[in-house]
Amino acid sequence: MIKKISLVCSTLVVVLSAPLAFAAKPDKSDHPLLAPYAGSKVYSKDVKQYDEYRVFKGWDKEAKQYNTEMLEGKVTKILYKNPPERSILELYRNYENALTNEGVTVLYQCNQANKECVDGYVGAHLRQQFGINAIGNKDGRYLFARLDQEAQTAFLVLAVGAQNTDVHVVEMKKMDTGQVGLNLAALTEDLDRQGYVVVEGIYFDTDKTTLKPTSDAAISEVAKLLEGRAGLNLYVVGHTDMQGSLAHNMQLSEGRAAAVVASLVSRHGIAADRLT
Repeated sequence: MIKKISLVCSTLVVVLSAPLAFAAKPDKSDHPLLAPYAGSKVYSKDVKQYDEYRVFKGWDKEAKQYNTEMLEGKVTKILYKNPPERSILELYRNYENALTNEGVTVLYQCNQANKECVDGYVGAHLRQQFGINAIGNKDGRYLFARLDQEAQTAFLVLAVGAQNTDVHVVEMKKMDTGQVGLNLAALTEDLDRQGYVVVEGIYFDTDKTTLKPTSDAAISEVAKLLEGRAGLNLYVVGHTDMQGSLAHNMQLSEGRAAAVVASLVSRHGIAADRLT
């Protein structure tokens, strides 16, 4: 008997909700790593304690694709309303000087006035693809930088436009683990009912096939399932976030599935011919 086991290679987020008598006031505080230009007002703010963040690092005209990097950590996104009578250049230089004085390493920057960032409609590129709202079609400056601290590394994205400024900060922190347990009974029930099961809690390094140590618990439960059913064979399928080309994601999916199979065989003694 061959059944399918589908691996969801991403963080499982569980949202618990309860009725509240009063709505909390929106957080309008600045990020401690980068204070805004004097007179700026917080328009919106979003914080995720652990999430992915896809960084814009320019447009490769020859390859006709974005240069990007995927980061993981605590992600803070703040959109400021600029103070009046301040030019893009004045605002940008003040931010740039402040970052330089703090020992920040600038990794990429561009000036949209020269179409260095995007040669085309900004809304379809920076806004929709990367959540950068401040830069317009004909003006705006962008900067991506790294700040190495003793406790951690942080990455900063700054986008200054005529009306607004984006400040995005990614703090490279360890994810809270052990928050979700894989239930063997539920795993077995789903497999019997559907003929396949989606296994949460299997994690990989970004854009790689290397299993993270936090995957051990989930893989151990799959091994227990196989040990308890001698006649069960599994077809292992990996899933990705579909960033990049289809061919690349197919290769990545196959590599991740192979890594799980290898772990089950080498670390848990499961016969290789029971896994496809």
